[in-house]
Amino acid sequence: MASKVLKDGTVLTFDDAAKAVKVLRRASVLIVDDRITAIAEDFDDLSLPADSEIINVQGKIVSPGFVNTHVHMWQSVYRTIGPDIILAQYFSWLSQMSDTATKAFNPDDIYISCLQGYLEGLNAGVTSYLDHAHNNWDREVVEPGYEAALDSGARVWWCYDVAPRDNFSLEAQWETLGHIAAKATPAPILLGLSLDGLAGSFRDDLAGQLENTKEMISKFNLKALTMHHMGGPWPQGNTSPTLICERNLQSTCLPIIFSHAPFLTDEDIRALREHDLFISITPESECHYGHGHPTGGLISDQASLGVDTNWTFSGDMLTQARLWLQSIRNSNYQKTLDAGLLPRANPMAVEQAFLLATRQGGRALRRSDIGVLQVGAKADVVVFNGDSPNMLGWSDPVAAVVLHANSGDVEHVLVDGQFRKRDFKLVNEKHGWTEVRARFLEAARRIQPQVAIPPPLPDKLWGIGEMGDVEIATTIRRS
Repeated sequence: MASKVLKDGTVLTFDDAAKAVKVLRRASVLIVDDRITAIAEDFDDLSLPADSEIINVQGKIVSPGFVNTHVHMWQSVYRTIGPDIILAQYFSWLSQMSDTATKAFNPDDIYISCLQGYLEGLNAGVTSYLDHAHNNWDREVVEPGYEAALDSGARVWWCYDVAPRDNFSLEAQWETLGHIAAKATPAPILLGLSLDGLAGSFRDDLAGQLENTKEMISKFNLKALTMHHMGGPWPQGNTSPTLICERNLQSTCLPIIFSHAPFLTDEDIRALREHDLFISITPESECHYGHGHPTGGLISDQASLGVDTNWTFSGDMLTQARLWLQSIRNSNYQKTLDAGLLPRANPMAVEQAFLLATRQGGRALRRSDIGVLQVGAKADVVVFNGDSPNMLGWSDPVAAVVLHANSGDVEHVLVDGQFRKRDFKLVNEKHGWTEVRARFLEAARRIQPQVAIPPPLPDKLWGIGEMGDVEIATTIRRS
C-alpha cells in the first residue's frame, strides 16, 4: 500500500499533556501502511517514501475518525418505521425478541442491512464501531452480520449477543461464535461479546454460565464486552456496573461498555472509575425512545457516544455530539435558572463534545491509537471540505465540525490508511453503491410492510415495569 500525505490542512491533533485538542493551522500528515508516522507543520520537514501519494488538503479540516460505541446494524433496513416508537413498544415490535420482525429476515437481508448501515456511517466520517449484534434468533442469520462488517471497510468490534433462544441453544450459539472466531479475522475487525442474554443468569449462576462465559472469552480471544443497562424505573437486567464488577468480569482486562446507563447509582459511578469502564450515551435514541438520562452528565470522564438504532434517525456521530452538548448545556443552565440566578458560564465546551465522539470512544475500547491524530495512531482520518454554505468562513475548526458540519461536508475518509470515501464518494472494495442500493431497497420494501403494524402496548413492560401517562405536545389548540 502506497504511503499517503495529507498536505497543508488544518489538523486536529491531541496533546496528551494538556489532555486537549491541539490545532495545527497548517500541517501535513504522513501515513505509511495503517499508521500515522509523522505530523509536520512544515511539509519540507517530512521524509517521504518514494511512492508517496500527496493529497492537497489546504483550507480543509483534518480530523480523527469518529467512534460509535453502540449500534445494532442489522436493523438498518427498518428505516423510517416507527418514527414515534417508544422503548416499551420496541421489544415486542421490532427487536430481536419479536417473532414477527425476525421472521421477515433472511440471511442476505441481514448482510445488506448491516453493510448499508456501516456505509452510512463511513459516509459521515464514522470509522470505528462497536456493533451490539443481537441478530441471534437463528444460526443462519448470525454470520452474515459478521461478513458485512468484514466487507464494509470500517473498523468494527463485532460483539455477538449469546442469548437463550427456543430454537437456537446457548451451546449452538457458542459453537457458531467459535466457528467465526476460528477464521483468520483480518484487521480491522475484532470479535467481542454482548452480555444482555447471559447476564441474567450470573446472579445465582446455578448453571455455571459466568465461569463458562469467562472461559469462552479466553478461548475465542474476544476483545470487548458490552451490554445494555438502564436502572431507575426500568426493569433490571443484572447489568449494572456494580453487579458486573461484583461478578469480577473486569478481571478479564477487556474494555467493558454499558450502553445507555441512564440511571447510574453512586456505586455504579465509583465502579466505572475504579475499573476504567465506560458508558455509551446515545443522545438521540434516549430522547426518542424515552430512556431518560439524568446521570450521564455526571460521568463524562468515563463516557463515549453511540447511535443505537440508525433506522429511527441518522447514523452519524456529529448529530449525537451536537445533541448531547446542547442537552447538557440546557439541563445545567436550568439548575441555575431554577435557583433564580443567571448563568455566568457555559457548562460544556464544544471541544468536550468533539472528544466524546472521538478520543473517548478510543478510551472506551482501551485503544489509545483510535480517535486521535498522533504519531503512531491508526490512520483513521476524516477530511472536512469546509467550503459548503454551512461551513464557509470558519475560523475555529472544532466549532466548525461540531456545530456546523454535516455528512455532506466529509470529502475523504480513511480507515487503516485506506480510502473508504474519496472526493465525496464512497469507496468499497467488495460492492459498488449501485448494487448496495438496489439490494437494500429490495429488502426494505419487502420487510417493512411485514412489520408495519405495532402490537398493543403492554400494560406492564415484561410484566414488571409500571407504565405512566406522558404530557403530549401539539400544535393543535384544544378548545
